[in-house]
Amino acid sequence: MPKPKVAIISLTCCEGCQLSILDLGEKILDIADKLDLRNFRLASGTKSFPGPYDIAIVEGCPITKDNFKRLKEIRKQSKVLIALGSCAHLGGVAEIKNYKGNKEEQIKYVYKNIEGINNPDITPISDVVKVDGFIPGCPINNEEFYRIVMEYAEGKTPYIAQRPVCYECQLRENKCLLQEGKPCFGPVTLGGCEAICPANGFICEACRGPLKGTSIEKLQEIMKGKMDKKDLMKIAEIYGVKKEFEEN
Repeated sequence: MPKPKVAIISLTCCEGCQLSILDLGEKILDIADKLDLRNFRLASGTKSFPGPYDIAIVEGCPITKDNFKRLKEIRKQSKVLIALGSCAHLGGVAEIKNYKGNKEEQIKYVYKNIEGINNPDITPISDVVKVDGFIPGCPINNEEFYRIVMEYAEGKTPYIAQRPVCYECQLRENKCLLQEGKPCFGPVTLGGCEAICPANGFICEACRGPLKGTSIEKLQEIMKGKMDKKDLMKIAEIYGVKKEFEEN
């Protein structure tokens, strides 16, 4: 039986999620054994092969005209398309610009010469093309990536358990940052990251997106009104999850 043909593609991003994949070490050999990696620029350093692909994994969000064109072409060439990381899944850090007022004035502040610079609203790739699945996080949990990709290779439909980051904090016996009065998004954020931020003393900033059925109001309730919704939403802007919390 032929191996599924896979492409790992970058749009506008830092490529940190792909670097996390490389940190899998020997497990990359397991992936290569099950999958035909036809396009993975960071790993190969050689010529990439064109589609069609069985699975396309896309990191980053579309910002340039070439990004939008490439994303649509990859969608046409792929049976399954997966959003990799917060930028592709949610809009990511780049989405902050959507909340900073007049973007036409902002671009003049950033760039001396704006001619030829595309300046769209930042959006997750699912607003542009059909997305079949996602691997959340900034950066991703590479063990979760390994599991999900291997399940796709076996013809399964992967599932991410609907549990909050707090569940993983409890497993790791972390100190609760909420009890210290800090605005931690753990109760309302999709788990799966192994609570790496709270385990190191940093609040969860919801980089994996909202847990289904939760809300900013629920977090306010848990925090007993110690922080208003406006300030919490400012934190939600960091990884592009403000819109998702507004809609959740």
